[in-house]
Amino acid sequence: MKLEEKYIAPSSQLMADYTNGDDSILRYFSYAPSLEQAQKRLQSLAEHPVDRKQVSSIIEAYMNGFGLSETARENLQQFEQGAPVVVTGQQAGLLTGPLYTVHKAISTILLAKQATDELQTPVVPLFWIAGEDHDLAEIAHVYRETNGRIEKLNYPHAKFGKSAASQAPLDYEEVSAFIEEYFRSLPETSHTKQVHGLVFSHLRQAKTFTEFFASLLNHFFQQEGLLFIDAANKQLRAYESQFFCRMIENSKAIAESVVKVESSLQNSGYTAGIDAKEEAAHLFLTIEGERLLLERNSDSFIVKNTALRYTEAELLEIARTEPERLSNNVVTRPLMQDLVFPVLAFVGGPGEIAYWAALKEAFELMGMEMPIVMPRLSVSLIDRRTAALLDKQQLSFEDVVAERKIPQLRNQLMESIRDIETEKKIDKVQQQLTAEYDELMERFANVSAGLKPLVEKNLRIHLDQLAFLKNKLQDEIAIQNSTQFNQLAAIENALLPESGWQERIYNPIPYFNQYGVGLVEDLLALPMSYDKTHKIVIL
Repeated sequence: MKLEEKYIAPSSQLMADYTNGDDSILRYFSYAPSLEQAQKRLQSLAEHPVDRKQVSSIIEAYMNGFGLSETARENLQQFEQGAPVVVTGQQAGLLTGPLYTVHKAISTILLAKQATDELQTPVVPLFWIAGEDHDLAEIAHVYRETNGRIEKLNYPHAKFGKSAASQAPLDYEEVSAFIEEYFRSLPETSHTKQVHGLVFSHLRQAKTFTEFFASLLNHFFQQEGLLFIDAANKQLRAYESQFFCRMIENSKAIAESVVKVESSLQNSGYTAGIDAKEEAAHLFLTIEGERLLLERNSDSFIVKNTALRYTEAELLEIARTEPERLSNNVVTRPLMQDLVFPVLAFVGGPGEIAYWAALKEAFELMGMEMPIVMPRLSVSLIDRRTAALLDKQQLSFEDVVAERKIPQLRNQLMESIRDIETEKKIDKVQQQLTAEYDELMERFANVSAGLKPLVEKNLRIHLDQLAFLKNKLQDEIAIQNSTQFNQLAAIENALLPESGWQERIYNPIPYFNQYGVGLVEDLLALPMSYDKTHKIVIL
């Protein structure tokens, strides 16, 4: 396994400026994206009002269901004794969701270790599972490569409506059939049986999407002591009751601040992506099992697209007595995270960091300071076949993902093998036919103007058939040279599937299938620098 670190410019201007330390975006954050001011942040956490014993017991009770490793138990003890946390989070995707979920966990572990060394005090890694999320379309799917094509497999989720991932029950027979179908697309290797057994052993123990997700992720990171908590956990919700009350009482001010800051970001040339509205409450309420969005209307809170209405006093009563019915959105989730935990640093992806750019004033309204916001490590895995094809085509990783040269090479290859003479002959026939039909058009129009559309339609049919012949000629030539086209497609599918980053499309299972379930440990052992470079791992 070989590690290369290359700077690949981010696709968004906000992330480019943020990682390069541009003041025009840094003013929207409390800290620059580094640990240089970690000591200052640590001091600001000294007065954090966390009930460490209670929060630790909530995490322990949750993790016991998945197997609490000795390292995780030690981290819990460190937390109880005063350690801050480095936190990341993600939806409960099937088979852990996209690779970047694993990369987030690795980033959090590595950053916590680095902070521990630099501060000379324990710092604990924590994964916040967004089990409250009801967008199951974002959760219940996987991508696979079949016959050179990227295919999306969707697990049927419509029956769950707007149920949260932690409440939507998994039907073992249905999910196992879905995953078996996915496994059939993977090549048989010496690791397949072990990977298959591992996945299904965790599936059998899971009753919800979130449990399946947490069980798998815990398996891969338990030796590192990564702590987990489900945002929808009932005991955690009870602890958060007081914080929901504060959010309800400050909802108007929070909404106004986010709208104002998002407008300021747009004027600076950035996009936060929240599209905030002043009437937003930035909270959800669960009613009859469905998670529904709340909005403010005058002095009341209304459930969007319904006639349901709650006074502030009624909503506060729900927060006090039934806090499990309330949940956060992209604006209030970071606030809740920092109200519950003493967060030294948050590790997020580009989209999350764009959201956070709009939240500094919201943190201050809640009497808090935004933590250090660190971009997660971005990683691409290059398997042996892809590495060999890159060498054969004399391409670098940057050529494929940064310069996007594959389409250009595909066009050049097509140009080099085209039957130009035959194509010219077809073009000549088209021109001659069009000229002959122009004369026919005149003759028919002289008989009756109503016959002109008939002639035009007849011409289009002939021209379409000639175009069809030309395309078939090109297709046949491409087939005869398919090896070269297939090699280019294989490189693109491996490194830039669906024209996007590999880590946003594929889940980890195909890589475990090729290289074994110890791959996560191998990645953690690599000397990755926590910086703005892209990590290229040649397997």
